[in-house]
Amino acid sequence: MKKKLFLVIIAVLAVLSGAYASDFKFVFGDLGQHAEILGGFLPTYLKAGAGYTGLSLIEGHTTEIDFLAGAGYNQRKVWQDPWTGDVWQEMNPGESLKKDVGPIIYDVIQTEWEFRFSQGFLDSPVANKDLLTLSAGYNGRFEASGDSFRKGSWRENGLDGKTQILPLDVYIGENYQGDVYPDLRGNRQHLGTEFYLELKLDMMDDQKMYSNGFSASFEAEWGPGVLNSALDGKADYYSLTFNAVAAYTPFSFIENGQHWFSITLIDRANINWTDGSEVPVYVQGPVSLGRKVRGYNTWTYNTQFTAVNNFDIRFAGPSWSDIFPRVNLFLDVGYGCGDYFNSDEGGSNFLASTGIQMTVSFFDFIDLGYQISYLFTGEKFTDGDANITTSFTFFLDF
Repeated sequence: MKKKLFLVIIAVLAVLSGAYASDFKFVFGDLGQHAEILGGFLPTYLKAGAGYTGLSLIEGHTTEIDFLAGAGYNQRKVWQDPWTGDVWQEMNPGESLKKDVGPIIYDVIQTEWEFRFSQGFLDSPVANKDLLTLSAGYNGRFEASGDSFRKGSWRENGLDGKTQILPLDVYIGENYQGDVYPDLRGNRQHLGTEFYLELKLDMMDDQKMYSNGFSASFEAEWGPGVLNSALDGKADYYSLTFNAVAAYTPFSFIENGQHWFSITLIDRANINWTDGSEVPVYVQGPVSLGRKVRGYNTWTYNTQFTAVNNFDIRFAGPSWSDIFPRVNLFLDVGYGCGDYFNSDEGGSNFLASTGIQMTVSFFDFIDLGYQISYLFTGEKFTDGDANITTSFTFFLDF
C-alpha cells in the first residue's frame, strides 16, 4: 500500500512539474567569500531560490513571488573603535586598543530567508519587459559571530608591520554592550528582520555581452528595533537608496548569432542615506563608501550619506556558450558625509580611483578575475598609503 501511494505521489509530482515548470525560475540572491579560505576565491556563502510567475494579476505584465534561502560562513573586518566609534585611520597609537591591534576581525555563521512579491506595470520600450516594477519583501536572518578560525595569525593591515588576529573577547570584551556594533552585543547572536519596498524603472536592453538603455530604482529598507531584539544582538535602522544605470554600445560584432566582440560604455549613479540608533554590521558594509568606490575596503568611510558615480568602458568577447572574457576600464568618484554609524563622530570623505578589471564572465552572472586600482585620494586601510591596490573579482556591481 505504501509503495503504491509513493508511486502515485511521484506520478502526480511529475505531471505537475511538467505542467508548471515554465512558471518557475531560478533566482540568485548573493554569494560570499571568506578571505582566509583560499584567499577568498572559494565561495563560502550562497543565497538563492525560486520564483513563481504563474499568477497573473494584470494581464500582459509579470506577477512574481520569490523565496530565497542562504547559508554560509563569512569573515568581517571592521575599523571603528567599538566603544567610541572613532575611526581607525584618524587615531594615534596609544589612543585606543583599536589603533594598536588593527581592525576587528571575526567570523560569522550566517543564515537568511527572504520572501518577495513583485508586480509589473506598463510596457517598456524593450520587448518582454515591464516599464515599472513594484516589489515588497521581507528579509530574515540568524547570525552567530565568533573568533576567527585564524586567530593568532599575523596579517598586514596597513600598520607599520603586521597585526595579530585576536579573539573577540580581546577586541570588544566579554560582555560587550553593542555601542558601535549592536549585533555583537552579549553572546553575539542576532535574529534579524527587515522589510523593504522597491520601485524600478526598466528601459535597459541587456544582451549579456553588451547593453543599451537606462534603468533606475528607489529602495527603502527598514529594520524596526522591536523585531530585532529577540536575542542579545540588536538592530534598529532604515536605509534609502537611489540607483541609476545608463549604457550605450558604440560597437558590436555579431555574425550568424555569434557574439564576437563589443565595446560598451556604462555609468552608474548611486545615492544612499542610512541611519538608526543601532545599525548592524551587515547593513553598514554594503552602503559604506569604501565598498562602492573600487580599490578600497568594505566597512571603511562608512558615514550616513554616500553619493557615488562609477564609469566603465567594457570590452567583451568572443563568447563560447555564454562564457566570455571581459576587460573593464573604470573611473570612480564618491563622496560621503554625516556621522559614522552608531557614533557622534562626524566625517567628510572624497574618494576617487581608476583601474582595470580582467575577468571571465559566466552567463553574465559571475565575473571571476583580477582588479588593479590606482587611488587618487584616501587609502585602502589594509594597504596603508599605497596608491596601487589589487583584489580578486567575483561580480560586477552594475
